[in-house]
Amino acid sequence: MRFEIVNAKQTPLRDEDVKSIVEIERHPMVKKWLIDYADEDFEKELEEYKKFFTDLQNNNLADVLIAKHEGRAIGFLALWRINEESGKAASIGISVHPDYWRKGIATSLVKESIRLAKGRGIGKLIIETLEENSAMKHVAEKIGFKLEGVRRILKDGTYHNEDVYVLNL
Repeated sequence: MRFEIVNAKQTPLRDEDVKSIVEIERHPMVKKWLIDYADEDFEKELEEYKKFFTDLQNNNLADVLIAKHEGRAIGFLALWRINEESGKAASIGISVHPDYWRKGIATSLVKESIRLAKGRGIGKLIIETLEENSAMKHVAEKIGFKLEGVRRILKDGTYHNEDVYVLNL
């Protein structure tokens, strides 16, 4: 399957792209892996995402990569600068529509985020994923991320283990 990855700072998103991203995030099979999720109504969330992407050009703390197939957004990765001692670390958040799982999209997005991070002077990437998310763990490990630790988190009223993977660039 052929798909392209676009940088949302370099290629402004169309309204239908933003709508597809919100639909991906709200998909029940994706939502189960999200730690912090505000269960808002669709239109309100869509407006918040539109504002985020409109303001993205001026946001020095975030970059977003979008995977597209036949012109439609099918997955995305957000690279968030975080407060580390060096100020040169970023956390990766990634979501792919379930219809496109196991097609190399997450792997390609993470690899592209590594190139982007290096270009931004980021020296450390972090992926935090629920312990039971074997697909994300597989992606992280095959790219070279190392398990740095496990922490207990509260999700939907239940405690879970969250694995923290790190890649030093």
